[in-house]
Amino acid sequence: MYRALYLCLLLSAFCLQAQPLRLSLADAVQRALHDGSQAQLARSAEERARISRNEALQALFPQADARLLRYSQSINLQTFGFTIPGQPPVVGPFNVTDMQVEAAMQLFNLAAIRHYQALSQGESASRYALQRSENDVATAVARLYVLTQRASTQIASRQSDIALFDRLLKVAQDEFTAGTGTRLDVAQATVQLDRAKQALLIAQNDQRTTLLALLNAIGENEASEVVLVDPLPAAPPVPPLDAALATAQQQRPELKEVEAREKEATLSMSAARARRLPSLGFDFLGDYSGNHSTDLLGSRRVAATVGMPLFRADINAAVARARADLHDREIERTQRQRDVEQDVRRAVMALENANARVAVATQSARVAEEALTVAQDRRQAGYGNPVEVDRAQDSYRQAREDLIAAQADAAAAQYDLQHATGDIRKLVEGTR
Repeated sequence: MYRALYLCLLLSAFCLQAQPLRLSLADAVQRALHDGSQAQLARSAEERARISRNEALQALFPQADARLLRYSQSINLQTFGFTIPGQPPVVGPFNVTDMQVEAAMQLFNLAAIRHYQALSQGESASRYALQRSENDVATAVARLYVLTQRASTQIASRQSDIALFDRLLKVAQDEFTAGTGTRLDVAQATVQLDRAKQALLIAQNDQRTTLLALLNAIGENEASEVVLVDPLPAAPPVPPLDAALATAQQQRPELKEVEAREKEATLSMSAARARRLPSLGFDFLGDYSGNHSTDLLGSRRVAATVGMPLFRADINAAVARARADLHDREIERTQRQRDVEQDVRRAVMALENANARVAVATQSARVAEEALTVAQDRRQAGYGNPVEVDRAQDSYRQAREDLIAAQADAAAAQYDLQHATGDIRKLVEGTR
């Protein structure tokens, strides 16, 4: 009984493993954001920025330490300028019990405050950098998904070609057997079938290659069998360029990141300059000590401290370095704005071209299909010839290939435009 139960469980596990992974685009993006290396590294960078900001904040809080000491000590009185007649200069050893509580707090330190504010901006910048990385990952996964869809569609198309050419080969062989055809007709039909089989192998290889890249991007086992459940999306209308540029200015995390980096550099320079200013602090030391546990006495020290650097050459160097960093951030912000505008303009043009290609390819496929039907009808009626049918078949196959490629390019251009305008963020947020 136990053996039968074990075999059933083993068979069930094998069946579960044998089931292919049904993958939608949203699932692929979610897996890539959760398990992909790029997104994980971006989250680690954000966490380090948060830790740095917390460290700077904690430096502004009161700091307290407690110590308990029990030691044996001897003192050389001559070290302190004391000489007792008739007594040796070294007193002791004697035992001491000492309990201390020490606390300190910065009441006002503008440099530390500005440093904390700068790191807060750095945390915001790292958050936008994480969003940028997530957008990049989503776009890359979407493009790989489209390429895999294209290869799958090509496989289905070429399997249809094989079925068609196999029927045509049988027709040519039957006509040759009946004496109404020639060996050349059979040879041409055989070549057509062989070329269709070779094209199918190429499409299958393309599908395996893109699937490997997709599985690698989402962190899945590259030996998994995958079934894509989403079809190729229809090409959307091209938005106005001005609207796309305005949307990118509002939504692109790259622009928000570089703006936060510039504020961080400004505050860092202010912190470096503030090191020249006085700082105000508070110190407390409480001591409870004696030679024995029965004669412990308490004492304390409360102090307000004012510190001001008189000569610190490293402050000028820090200010100069911060000024150079701020200048770099300003240049980076200007260049990033140009890059974003270039991305949007290029993506709009690519989508326009892709939509135009889809329209032309759709019309060409329709005309090629009609031409193939006419050629086959003429051939069956005895008016046409095999060469005419062969050319019509080539034209029809090429037209379908062009249509599949145009539709895939339009889908990829759509995701590129969403990335350029920041709308790809909706896909990222929709997977959570």
